Amino acid sequence: MFPCVLVFLTIRLPAGAQTTAAWTWMGGSNTVPVIAGGQQGVYGTLGTAAAGNIPASRWDAVSWTDSSGNFWLFGGSGYAAATNDLGVLLNDFWEYNPTTNEWTWMGGSSNPGAQSAGVYGTLGAPAAANIPGCRSGAVSWTGSDGKLWLFGGVGCDATRNFGYLNDLWQYDPATNEWTWIGGTNVVGIHDGQPGVYGTLGTPAPGNFPGGRSNPSSWTDNSGNFWLFGGTGFDSRGDLGTLNDLWEFKPSTGEWAWMSGSRTTNGTSPGINGWPGVYGTLGTPAAGNIPGSRISASTWADGSGNLWLFGGGGFDANDTLTTLNDLWEFNPSTSEWAWMAGSTASAGCTTYQRGLIICAGQPGVYGMPATPAAGNIPGGRTSTASWIDASGNLWLFGGQGYDSAGNNGNLNDLWMFNPSTSQWEWMSGNTTTSGCGLTPEGNLICTGQPGEYGTLGTADPGNNPGARLGPSSWTDKQGNFWLFGGDGSDSAGTIGVLNDVWEYRQSITAPPATAAPTFSPAPGITSSTQATSVSVTIADATPGAIIYYTINGAAPTTSSTVYSGPITVSSSGILTIQTIEALAIAAGDSPSTLASATYTIKLLPTFAVSASPASMTVTAGESAATTVTVTPANGFNSTVSFSCSGLPSGASCSFSPATVTPPLAPASTALTITTTASSAALRRSSGPLIPAVAVGLGLCCLGLRRRRLQQIFLAAVCIAALTLITSCGSSPPQSNTSTLTITATSGSIQQTTTFTLTVN
Repeated sequence: MFPCVLVFLTIRLPAGAQTTAAWTWMGGSNTVPVIAGGQQGVYGTLGTAAAGNIPASRWDAVSWTDSSGNFWLFGGSGYAAATNDLGVLLNDFWEYNPTTNEWTWMGGSSNPGAQSAGVYGTLGAPAAANIPGCRSGAVSWTGSDGKLWLFGGVGCDATRNFGYLNDLWQYDPATNEWTWIGGTNVVGIHDGQPGVYGTLGTPAPGNFPGGRSNPSSWTDNSGNFWLFGGTGFDSRGDLGTLNDLWEFKPSTGEWAWMSGSRTTNGTSPGINGWPGVYGTLGTPAAGNIPGSRISASTWADGSGNLWLFGGGGFDANDTLTTLNDLWEFNPSTSEWAWMAGSTASAGCTTYQRGLIICAGQPGVYGMPATPAAGNIPGGRTSTASWIDASGNLWLFGGQGYDSAGNNGNLNDLWMFNPSTSQWEWMSGNTTTSGCGLTPEGNLICTGQPGEYGTLGTADPGNNPGARLGPSSWTDKQGNFWLFGGDGSDSAGTIGVLNDVWEYRQSITAPPATAAPTFSPAPGITSSTQATSVSVTIADATPGAIIYYTINGAAPTTSSTVYSGPITVSSSGILTIQTIEALAIAAGDSPSTLASATYTIKLLPTFAVSASPASMTVTAGESAATTVTVTPANGFNSTVSFSCSGLPSGASCSFSPATVTPPLAPASTALTITTTASSAALRRSSGPLIPAVAVGLGLCCLGLRRRRLQQIFLAAVCIAALTLITSCGSSPPQSNTSTLTITATSGSIQQTTTFTLTVN
């Protein structure tokens, strides 16, 4: 048996057209000017709708949906074209008709750089000239009579002083008039008014929340308004992060402090807050209370219960972090229940200058549109949120933590089903697009760019870019709408947006024309070593999105294709599954459109080595080394040996002649026997040989001359012969050879070398 490593991919095609969910880019710009960082507004004529009208780029604006299904937008932090500034506080007021797709400028300043003061008029008296001052981070409600309500935020009072506001306003769409209902029209010398709490649970005319920004708000089934937390002023006038819960009854015009603390936790301005008291998961209790926080997501379900998710605030350990806890509040019992998410941060890091940042929990995404008990959005703040006709809770984006634990702007869409207490990741990306360090040493991650498609055309491949602080609405058909925010445009450029999006939970999508294809074709590859296969998954349906998993990890999305190496080894099984978003019906489990199986056979083999790998001997002696066979991939066959490259007159022998590794290394002894002829002899051809030859010639010639000369020449002849004897040869020299040792088993042949020097 040989081990196999498998790569699985499956093919199944949908039949005919299917219903699925999709985003539609409905208006505004899909780009952010690099220098400006935002788009200027087109105001048109006051009170007149027009196709070309569009609010300027902004985030943290106030939004409402009226009884006719029209959307309303007020203020926020935005872009001022005249001064080319971002973060200017606005007080322009807009109406949007989703049926005609047209905006109407209804009031406030058309000069975003003006940072206008509020015109309060007389308390309780509507007037055409009244208008709230510029602000960001306010909250809103829609009354049962269709009137729109606004509270607080950070912005401009009646004297154009900046601070934390606690003014309460009402707007009547029928008369187009604002009414200052309560709170103060000035922020005071401390930049915000303290709260007047009264007696817990008891409404009173003098009660009023302190000035604050970015609290959470709801409307219950009885038409009462609820307010929680935010950054603002407590009963002592101390600034901090709050966890107080308030109820306002429009019928009586009175506030009641319902739970939480009337003071902040400490005296450090702006950064102190109360830890959460979580109790038992899923169990309401009188002592439970969410930790102090800002910019949480809120919903009110069909039963009148109020829901709260995440935000920036304090966990159970009194650690300031980005939260992902989910809470339910029952107005009839005045009790909170912790329903999901973490009670603690993911850990803290100290950066330069002693800055401590405590990370929020990463998201657990699971498979697209597949509910699971372990799924949970990562910690985040400043998201968009909705509730659908079935009572499910939805949220989009915000600033927070992705599946890898990186902090940045997000563009993921989630649904929570209160009946099952399970989250589903519906669309968008599981990660930010990239991270880097700021000059201060802090980690910053950019958000994913938007996939806008064609203006006015729904497409499952569309997705808004990552953003925080967008505005959101729900129309009469139950479709979700999104506007602006601080985030990424179609090119991934960071700036302030003014794009308009619609999300429909059900559209008719065209059928997939073909399955994704794989290259190389699936099949079996044989190898003796761990290897890799480079697989490309190409989508045959233009515009669709491919989801794939590797080794059961969280799904990763690729806009159209996946291409990369799949490293395969004998250590485990690697799986890739592709899911095409075009064929996923909203709320259904994803159906696998394409899959294939790649098998790599790891063939039995072995390696051979010699130790020692070299030796020096005298001619006529023997050399010995140990040859070891190391099996791999289950090899256990017989191996025989031979050698080549021996010096002259030498021979080799192996003992034993063959080995059979028992799934473990096995050895044989190699002996190399040399002879005297194994050493090379060097014959001299030195410079004396010509002289000796001349001497011998003279000897022969001299035999014919006189005797004295013969004696002399005889001496020369003897000397020449002596030179011939003494200079004609030299001692033996070393002879170095490289032997090749060959190990053979059937068709498998492996070699190693041994260096032998003979003196």
